[in-house]
Amino acid sequence: MTYGSLIKQSREDLRLTQEQLAEQLDVSRQAVSKWEADLSRPTREKLGRLSEILNIPPDAWAQADAEIRAAAQPPDTSRPWKLATAFLATACLVLAGCLTISLWPKLEAAPAAPPSQEVLPPEEEPAPLTGSALPGAFPLTVRRDYDFGDLPFGEYGDSWIPFLNDWEKVMEEEIWCGWFPDGTRLSLIPVTASWDETGQHSNVFLLYAPPAEATGGTLEYHILLHVGEDYTGDDHGSPEGEPFTNLLGYDGFKITISAHQNLYRSAYYITQRSDGTPCVITRTDAAAYEFDVDEDGLPEIISSIDTLPGWEITDTVEGQEGAFIYTLDYTKTPPEWGQYLLGFDAEYGGFVVVDGNLNSVVNRCVLRNGELVRVPATDYSAADYPDAAGTKVTFVTDVEILSDGLDPDELLLYTSAVRITHRQQAYLALQELYNLTGLKVEECYCTACEHGVLFSLLPDGFSQRSFFCFDFDARYGSLDHIPTLYIKWKELDNDWSPLSLADAVRPEPGAEGAEETMLWYYNRMKVFSTGKAESANRGDPSYANLGELWLENGDLYNYFMEDTEYGPVLTSITGPYPDGIVNH
Repeated sequence: MTYGSLIKQSREDLRLTQEQLAEQLDVSRQAVSKWEADLSRPTREKLGRLSEILNIPPDAWAQADAEIRAAAQPPDTSRPWKLATAFLATACLVLAGCLTISLWPKLEAAPAAPPSQEVLPPEEEPAPLTGSALPGAFPLTVRRDYDFGDLPFGEYGDSWIPFLNDWEKVMEEEIWCGWFPDGTRLSLIPVTASWDETGQHSNVFLLYAPPAEATGGTLEYHILLHVGEDYTGDDHGSPEGEPFTNLLGYDGFKITISAHQNLYRSAYYITQRSDGTPCVITRTDAAAYEFDVDEDGLPEIISSIDTLPGWEITDTVEGQEGAFIYTLDYTKTPPEWGQYLLGFDAEYGGFVVVDGNLNSVVNRCVLRNGELVRVPATDYSAADYPDAAGTKVTFVTDVEILSDGLDPDELLLYTSAVRITHRQQAYLALQELYNLTGLKVEECYCTACEHGVLFSLLPDGFSQRSFFCFDFDARYGSLDHIPTLYIKWKELDNDWSPLSLADAVRPEPGAEGAEETMLWYYNRMKVFSTGKAESANRGDPSYANLGELWLENGDLYNYFMEDTEYGPVLTSITGPYPDGIVNH
């Protein structure tokens, strides 16, 4: 029995729908559907919750693992398509080898569980996890989609929807609606129509109405798209709409609905033209993901292919029309890749190479120059620092004392709890800076060691002109350091700093004084927000700018505030010190 069949059978025994189970787990219905179809696998945390909700004994998951391993067969070199079948059968095991919890909880996570200690017969012992049979980069085929950004879908007559001009009737019948920032309204409408000789059809149309104030106070609906046929409104056909931001440079809505008889669901990406009218960027399979697979700061669209086993990556190039569609086709992969499976894992956060025997992640892959390039498998990716991924960071590795000389993309061997590189440390620090201030640095230099990262606008400015420093603590490998953040503001006699208080996000009205300002800052900081803040004060009166921030659990932070024309501003914070005891 697989994970999927175990979940489905237990859910049905309790007479729960996928939506009801998803609500209890705080996930989407699609996530539950993919688990039951063995297209993905729940995280360890979700497995625990599933055991509680569905009364599944914890050892049932291990038994399912054993059955899957026993059923696995080596690939038949005479029939390459079996590689794709093997991928689909084992894709749900990818998550067993990686940490899949979100970024900031990762800071407290324990190391991943060790591989099974089961002793296999000599003839079944897996090959070492070297990936030597795999190339450094996986080739992709590419084609150009010149329609991307504004797909042509033809014209529709008003007679297709008899009540199109009755805006109250439209609003009464709509099954989903959303608004663009300018007030343009989108509506999904089911309607029974008989405009051709094939008889009655239950259809769904996507309508739009310009802002009411632009049309005299009423809503004037227009048909944008015919999106679904034979709609029944049941669990599989229920439409879903969610906004997206900066997807390949676009903002808008992703609308998912059945395309025909609830057997196939499509995702429509809707945005606006320059004149405000809506348009369709592209249409994909409903199981499409938005992820920055090339780490350029803009998420791409990742979708499975319904006509063959594989994946498509939709990307754009600034200044070039349309989009480039990169295809990973499993039917064309060499037989010697049989032990290793390559695919997209949404919960891990990107394309990964996983060992087919031990189900351990060997590498993650980044889209570069039309190929999926293998890079070290880490616990972090661009998904963890979305607002900083676009910063150009040049590493300097020969700074005395401040640098350990490691390649910025090399896994840090002195970190036992997490798998991370100096480049990822740098981007995590820049993301924290963005969370705190709203400031993005376009380009900078960085040097790093086991204690943290330093940033400068000059390649030799780290010792005296670092505008931002982030000191990672023991959870990143240092055994004797407490997390510390330093900010050098341009207005504080630091002409070499790019961080301007005049441009930074500052406390909202009402946060008056250093104490209230510190509480406001703390609520914005992710890595430092380890518990609920209770109070802030100036601490020792002999140090006018030094303050103390106390948490409800008794932990202490020390902070330093400068008084400026913009009000108190944070320049450093150190902590937490457990139980209020400063140990250095």
